[in-house]
Amino acid sequence: MTGSVREVVQRALKALERDGAIRLERARVLILDPRALERWSESGSSPAL
Repeated sequence: MTGSVREVVQRALKALERDGAIRLERARVLILDPRALERWSESGSSPAL
């Protein structure tokens, strides 16, 4: 069974945080490494989940 959209997004955000691209705070997402996000967006795949 696949996860809900919310679960999939949360896993992707956690993976990006683990990789140091972002930092998740209470109601914000801080971009720490814009180039890493750019590379991820150009790759056409999700971060390592």
